[in-house]
Amino acid sequence: MGARAGASPRSCRSVSSLNRPFASGRGARYMVMKNVRFALAFVIVGSIACVALDRGVAFAADTKSNNTALERLTTDVQFLASDELEGRGPGTAGLVKARDYVRDEFQRLGLKGGAADGSYFQPFEISLGESAVSEKSRLVLNGPDGKCLTLEIEKAYRPFFSGGTATVNAPVVFVGYGITAPDLGYDDYRDLDVEGKVVLLIRREPQQDNESSKFDGRRVTMHSYVISKLKAAFDHKAAAVLMVNDPFSVKSGGDALMPAQGAGLRNANMPFGHIRLDVADQLLAAAPLTAGDAKLSSIAEVESHIDARFAPVSQPLEGWTADIEFAFDRKDVQLENVVGVLEGEGPLANETLVIGAHYDHLGYGGFGSRKAGSTEIHNGADDNASGTAAMLELARNFAGRATKPARRIVFIGFSAEERGLLGSNHYVNHPLFPLEDTVAMLNFDMIGNLRENRLELHGTSSGKEFDSIADEVAKQVSVEIKKTGAVMAASDHFGFYQKKVPVTFFFTGLTDLYHTPEDDVATLNLAGIETVVRYTSEFAWLVANREARIEFAEAPAGRRPNIPGRGLGSIGVTPDYSANDGGVKLSAVRDGSPAAAAGLKAGDVIVKIGEVAVTNVETMAEGLRKASPGEPVKVVVKRGETEVELAITRPASSGSN
Repeated sequence: MGARAGASPRSCRSVSSLNRPFASGRGARYMVMKNVRFALAFVIVGSIACVALDRGVAFAADTKSNNTALERLTTDVQFLASDELEGRGPGTAGLVKARDYVRDEFQRLGLKGGAADGSYFQPFEISLGESAVSEKSRLVLNGPDGKCLTLEIEKAYRPFFSGGTATVNAPVVFVGYGITAPDLGYDDYRDLDVEGKVVLLIRREPQQDNESSKFDGRRVTMHSYVISKLKAAFDHKAAAVLMVNDPFSVKSGGDALMPAQGAGLRNANMPFGHIRLDVADQLLAAAPLTAGDAKLSSIAEVESHIDARFAPVSQPLEGWTADIEFAFDRKDVQLENVVGVLEGEGPLANETLVIGAHYDHLGYGGFGSRKAGSTEIHNGADDNASGTAAMLELARNFAGRATKPARRIVFIGFSAEERGLLGSNHYVNHPLFPLEDTVAMLNFDMIGNLRENRLELHGTSSGKEFDSIADEVAKQVSVEIKKTGAVMAASDHFGFYQKKVPVTFFFTGLTDLYHTPEDDVATLNLAGIETVVRYTSEFAWLVANREARIEFAEAPAGRRPNIPGRGLGSIGVTPDYSANDGGVKLSAVRDGSPAAAAGLKAGDVIVKIGEVAVTNVETMAEGLRKASPGEPVKVVVKRGETEVELAITRPASSGSN
């Protein structure tokens, strides 16, 4: 860029990597998506009734292929979880390839297209959020002695839409970690005037990995949250915020820029950007901070100084100003559920059994990844190439049988599950076959890690006959089953359950590789997937052919399963992860839940819980976590144009971190 208005012309250095590669690092704060969905909403369902079963048909080979089931499953998983498919993220060519792979197999098997026009695709649109427009965005740092750094977007810095689009040209003030915590005797803003200034702050908090820390030392507290830092800057009337990674985390994870979907303070009109550590070091090298007799000329020196003394060193960066303008475009993308139909035969042929699995994943990380800052391909072999392969194998199995099922079987590859069950929610709100005639929905999600020959069946109590069917099939197929009535709100069966369709979710459990780039084919139990298919094909065939349809059962509340990540008792809500409403929008509220009792409704946008401003699921979880179990806490929601104040009681049995 050129010179500042009113300033003498100077030569600006273009800054991209600054001798540091664009790394994909391991950060301390995990992105929490599907695990927050596990934690925020699930249900346990009740009574069980036994029923005489129609006999199923033995596990059949694909008559159109000479390969074994294990070979076919392996081929499916290897393709779907290959690097070629780019992690099957929304907006990638890889997701389109996965979509077409599922469609082509449905066509090969002779399944009919399920859409009204006879095609296999049910389209819907989602927002991928707002991305910065490079040619309309700038960040230029002008310093003492004519120094000028023109930062290259996405290499040396990343702007965030949540900060707004205001243009700012103002002095830079260093504010340490940007924390105001009077209860801990720590305030980076004490005696500092930052009104109308650009504040430079360090990510996270002092004294990490120090059990004697007044913060926590073993794990980050809410003071380390980006939203907390932005709120403090906003409260002190800063004009803009520049954040830099803390050296403690950089040691293990690299100097990765925060994902573009990272936290923000919406509608603040306070531009927010993340800059590289070596950019900040150049600012301090030219204008060292004064701390007594010491001169601190790098962020690492500042970190060490604050850690040792628990005392801020906030002060203006003499001679430095920031010229900021950020511009953004909203990106929407069309995705498709893939629907193949095997028609039934006989008097029950107008009824439908849905068998589903989501074929999308996280792409190159960011949204939903548990590896903060990673830009590696997340192949999602277990989640959910395994489930998609199983669904396809059941389609082969049933299409190859000599006898048609009594009921129609609709196979659906759902998209955008990782964005908040968007594909399955679209289907249940725009069903291709009447939901009142849908007898059950069977869901495959993460069935690639069968351990000790044990398969989990979740939601069996949502249909009064499921338990007895499960037990009957277990006598025929050599697998141990673990049944639970819990209808978890973390996968595509949940929308069907909310529409009073009985559901069963087949699952082999979470692993430490969940939502990381390490979820690869080599980590799977491929023979275990075949075992799951043998069991579930018999289970599904019985459901499709039994004389009486499965009777739906309502679900009482219950405890969540153990998952990696943050523990939190259920309040009975499902967030809408595609929304951009300045808080957490609710796509569903479970009947009989604490949220329903408090008066929360689908479509509400939670903006505050207790004293915690809610802008994303992480801050929502933090607000609930700070509430005392069994005690009511204030919740503020936007309902249309009106703010409504409610009180919700966090379950006394909830977990905590």
